[in-house]
This record gives sequence, C-alpha cells and structure tokens, in this order.
Amino acid sequence: MTKPMQALSASVIVAFCTLCSRAHELWLNHLELFDNNPRLTELMNSAAKAELVRLSIMSQEYSLLQIVKLHDKAVINVNVTLGIDFVLKYGGWSDSVRLRLEELKKQLDDFTDKELRGARNKILSHYDLATIVSDATLGTFADGDDEKYFKALQEFVNIVHDQVVRGPYPFNKLVKNDIAYFLRTIKP
Repeated sequence: MTKPMQALSASVIVAFCTLCSRAHELWLNHLELFDNNPRLTELMNSAAKAELVRLSIMSQEYSLLQIVKLHDKAVINVNVTLGIDFVLKYGGWSDSVRLRLEELKKQLDDFTDKELRGARNKILSHYDLATIVSDATLGTFADGDDEKYFKALQEFVNIVHDQVVRGPYPFNKLVKNDIAYFLRTIKP
C-alpha cells in the first residue's frame, strides 16, 4: 500500500488561487475593454484603431494562455507545475471533497480541451505552420461558455481555499472599474 501524499500547504493553495484569480482578471480585462466596451465602435473609427487591434490580440492571446496553463499536468517531464491537476492530485482531500473537485476538473477540462488546447498548441505556444497558412481560427467558444468556466473555476478555488486556509477566495472583479476609468481617459 502506498503512503498518501501530504496535504498542500496554505502558501501553495494561496499561490494557486492567485493564479486562478489572475487568469480571471485577465479574461475580464479583455472582456470589458473589447467585448463589452460601449465605445469600441467609436474608438475603432479613431486614430487609435491600429493600437487597439494590437492590444486586443495581445490581451486575448495572453489571457487564453493563462487559462490553459492552469490545466497542465501536475508533472511534465521532471517539472512540477502548479495547476488544477496538481492541486487535485496532491491536496490530500477527503473523499467527498475530492469527488466534487474531480467533477469540477472534468467540467473545466472539457472547456479547455474542446475550445482552447488547440489554440495553445497550435498558435499560442508554438507557431504551427499548417495553422498559420490555413488562417484557422482557434480559441473560440460559444457565448457564455467562458462565464460557465470561470464560475466552475471559482467554485474549485473556493473549495480548496476553504479546506486549507478557511473561507472563500473571491476573484477580483475591480478590473471592471479600472477599465471604466481607463476608457474615460481615451479621447477618440
């Protein structure tokens, strides 16, 4: 019989929760600055268009990459990665908590495997020639799937944080205010 792994420390759980919150913040930043921006048409018709297009691409690619990195295997070659798989495998969870975390992981993995992993492997982390030449669109998902993903991720984070540190770990949503203030400073 193998000896169970030690439970994760509070500092590791907080670091994991911070990475998840950061991914959420980056996604929310892109969403508010580009997808939900009531002034986007006005700004895209201004001299700022070229820069906004660049910023949109950088913002989208970077936020998608941060999301997908949360789904790396716990160990890749000899390197240990801090993500959902690591936290689930080495958390020392009770059976009931582990079962719920496994359900959430499956839901989260389904989204990233179906919608985002191809983007990471073909364009975000590597420049896949066939993808570039075909001008394929990667990393798209149905409306609302991203919100469902972050709702499930928030639940996963809240569970592991509550089990180790105590209490929930709410994602930072103040970026919405930051974008609103930022947009007030931009003149078309």
